Amino acid sequence: MSKSRIYLSPPYTDFSDLDAISDAIKSGWIAPIGPQLNQFEEQLSSQFGFSNVLGVTSGTSALHLSIRLAGIQQGDKVLVGTFTFIAVANALLYERAVPVFIDSDEDNWNMSPELFRDYLSKHEKPKAVIATHIFGIPARITEIKSICDEYDIILIEDAAEALGSKYQDRSVGSFGKYAALSFNGNKIITTSGGGALLCQESGCRERALFVATQSKDDADHFSHSEMGFNYRMSNLLAGLGLGQLSKFDWILQRKFDIHHAYRQKLEKSGVKFYEETPDQYFNHWITPAIIDGVHPSDVLKKFQEQNIEVRRFWKPLHLQPLCAKYDSIGGEVASNLFETGICLPGGVGMTEEDVERVCSVLLSL
Repeated sequence: MSKSRIYLSPPYTDFSDLDAISDAIKSGWIAPIGPQLNQFEEQLSSQFGFSNVLGVTSGTSALHLSIRLAGIQQGDKVLVGTFTFIAVANALLYERAVPVFIDSDEDNWNMSPELFRDYLSKHEKPKAVIATHIFGIPARITEIKSICDEYDIILIEDAAEALGSKYQDRSVGSFGKYAALSFNGNKIITTSGGGALLCQESGCRERALFVATQSKDDADHFSHSEMGFNYRMSNLLAGLGLGQLSKFDWILQRKFDIHHAYRQKLEKSGVKFYEETPDQYFNHWITPAIIDGVHPSDVLKKFQEQNIEVRRFWKPLHLQPLCAKYDSIGGEVASNLFETGICLPGGVGMTEEDVERVCSVLLSL
């Protein structure tokens, strides 16, 4: 008999989610407005300390809205940590902006503040910076924000993978002028598809809502003077989000337990894990691991033979064919991470036997 599939980061649902969706249906609010959507946004704000929250269709749409609201236009340079998912580059290219890719901090894996500052000492000031919290690992965000404040540069946080992560006891996503969250099916909580735009200024949510709902003018008919987008989250999916938020602390604890089970079982294997600093709280969305001496593609094949889904680290943006024509600063750290890293399964429904199966593959390499 073939072994059951272990997925990388499957969504976890229970009766609380079914009840929450049922409540949304019973309310009659199925379209992209309604009480569940309002409550979901309010709950995110109160639970994580976000100033203004707008539920949208994806993390990518939240990034795109951030870029639009920041006034980033064709030809504007924007600094981006190279070690991240393609959505950041795509959202910039929607607006024909010019990304410049900054290498990672060797210890932190996110954008290096030192390379950021060095870039500013030698080049014209960029319009904005997009700092990612890769895999949920908090970037050195207070240092990045301090540099942005010093040079009057807009800071956007890509916190798509980082709900629940903190830096200096403050939720990531609350440092930048704008930030993006994702609730895709594989994230720490899910609304099936969906995301949220976070913003700090008074009135920014109203402006974001206008742009996210086709930019309808104040008139008694459909009049449009500027481009808008159909980016609003559905009330029905927000209902699912409420069910997910109701067990968020339990999900976070399960992620923590799975991560530390890996560390304990693989302590003498040579597999290396990210080391948190006292300033950080990492949500352990998934467990990223460094495996020296075996190429990640070969590791992937071993896991596939055992019906286990793992994933290579993100290919750095400066190595992506789509982004080849844009400048990059450094890149060796991110490239090395890509060539040595594997993301291990971290679904909260994993059993002790599942963890053993994953570890047995690694111990056999």
